[in-house]
Order: sequence, then C-alpha cells, then structure tokens
Amino acid sequence: MIRFIDEEGLISPRGEHIHADVAITTFSTFIFDTLLKRTGAKQAGVMYGSVDIPLYTFTDDGKTIVVYHTPVGAPAAVSALEEILACGVKKVIAFGICGALTEASPHLFVVPTRAYRDEGTSYHYMPASEYVEIKNADKVKSVLESAGIKTLVGGAWTTDGFYRETRTRLNEMVEAGCVAVDMESAALQACSNFRGTEFYTFFITADSLSGEQWEPNTILDLKATDSTHVAVAAAVRLALLL
Repeated sequence: MIRFIDEEGLISPRGEHIHADVAITTFSTFIFDTLLKRTGAKQAGVMYGSVDIPLYTFTDDGKTIVVYHTPVGAPAAVSALEEILACGVKKVIAFGICGALTEASPHLFVVPTRAYRDEGTSYHYMPASEYVEIKNADKVKSVLESAGIKTLVGGAWTTDGFYRETRTRLNEMVEAGCVAVDMESAALQACSNFRGTEFYTFFITADSLSGEQWEPNTILDLKATDSTHVAVAAAVRLALLL
C-alpha cells in the first residue's frame, strides 16, 4: 500500500497562466467534439505534461471558460488536472460516461456522492481510506435538477482495471452503495482536496454491469446524441454559475 506523505513533490507542473478560473473537461472524444461545437471554443494554448493537451477557451455571459480533453485513467487524468491548476484554474468540472451498477436506463445522469478508491493515484494525495467524499455533489445535483434533468445519486466505484471488474468486487461495491463505475473521480477529488481547489463531476450511464451479463457501451449510438448535448449544456450551465 502506498504511504501518503504530506509534502510537495520534487517535480512541479509548469502551466502558463490563463485568464480564467473555471475549466470544463471530458474524457470522451465524441463528447469533447460536441463540447467544442456547442461552445465555439477556440484553441488558446497547450498544456505540457504526460501528454500535450490543447487548451480551448470560450466566453459566455462575459465569463471566460477553459475547455480541455482529459486522457482516460486516473494517473493521466490527474496529470492533466495538475497542469490546468498550475495555469491558474481554481474550479474544474469533469463529466463523461460511466458503467451502471444498478438497474438504470441508458444515458441516465449520475451524480456521485463519494468515490470508492480502487485505483492507485489517490493514495499519493491523501491517506488511505475506503472512499473519498465528492464535496460538491449537492451543487451539481441542484444545477442538473433545476434544468429539469433527472439524476441518480450514489457512490462511484473508481477502478484502474476495467478488465478486472469481477462479480465479487461488483457485489461488494453495490453493497457499499455504488451505482456507477468509473476510472478517475476518486483520484481527481483527492488531487483537488490536496491542492485546495474545487472539483465538480457527473456521469452519463453507458454500458451496464447490473445484469447477469455485461451490456456493452452504447453512448456512440445516434440515439445518444440528445443526451450528449444535454450533458454539454449542463456542464456549461454549471460553469457559468460557479
């Protein structure tokens, strides 16, 4: 087990300051492309970390917001988060797809209240514990529901090994109150806590593990287009209210 040590690392992110304190990010290329089209965001720079990540900005109602595409997986996602925070951003909204662990219709919006730490990155940012609380879940839920979006609220199982999602482990996570499985939220919240910044997140259900057999990802079906646009609009709405 990794032992958390509360001191600064030997290597620091080298972000260049940008004139915005709120960022929106997503993990899916399909959703990210929709986000760029919806907002008209234009490239304003590049973050250099584990991979080079272009930064885009748009202005809405007089507020400038940064947009970037997060790589999948906790280590890469936190590397990107560290870089965007080094650019001066203080609040990050991360949204994307998740696997459903309970009976839920496809493309349902999920607001995680806590993330169970079945990955390694979060242990570099906080002491060992079963889960980390998602601090701003109530705010996210309020914004979504005020826009008429029905939400499923509960725990998220954050895992590095999606090919090692066993029936036994799944049952344990459901018993603990998890309604979804993802790969980043525990680590992103832990990093945000360590850096003293604000993290907001929600998911859209795609594949499902709730039945006897895995039901594959359907988020790229044409029928998913409407929910994707709704998710993008919800993320922008949330950013404007922060």
